[in-house]
Amino acid sequence: MLDKIPDKKSTLQNKNIITMSRLNYGKKNDDIIKAFSKIKDKSWKLYILGDGDEYTNLSNLIKELKLEDNVFLEGYVKKENIEKYLLNSSIFLMASLTEGLPMVLLEAMSYGIPCIAYETASGVKDIIENNYNGFIIKSRNEKEYINCIDKLTKNQSLREKFGKNAIKTANKFKEEEIIKKWNKVLRSEENVKKSA
Repeated sequence: MLDKIPDKKSTLQNKNIITMSRLNYGKKNDDIIKAFSKIKDKSWKLYILGDGDEYTNLSNLIKELKLEDNVFLEGYVKKENIEKYLLNSSIFLMASLTEGLPMVLLEAMSYGIPCIAYETASGVKDIIENNYNGFIIKSRNEKEYINCIDKLTKNQSLREKFGKNAIKTANKFKEEEIIKKWNKVLRSEENVKKSA
């Protein structure tokens, strides 16, 4: 469940894209950087929050692609400072090879931010509904991933539509909603035991 639903939302007007994760191989932040390097609107910025053993490799990749003015490795960011980044962002990207239930997607959605992720992250389909609150990209298709970033960068009304739906999705994961679901499960378990 989400700890809280924030009372502030992103305006989705800033040309900032965000991702948050440990910087390890499985999170594939290198794929995010490579995809970002190919988007059409070069005025956008990418902020990568997190630390890990891929930091140096990612830093070298940013230099190699000459993206030092557009891609920023922010390192470890304290929980209380993450909100500032989310409020200033308009798109959230994820490229993990595998995931359980990725809470970072829900956290981004709670600020009204549309999300793009690869389908290969198994828990993604429980959160992103394609063309409703973001985009799910099949078969790690980089061209489609870039195309979906381009769709959102050039269309604020689409970002806003997805953003409103993202908030609706996040609300399904608030504490009281999850407690309701658990109570329902536990009650049905009790009924099964009683009838046995």
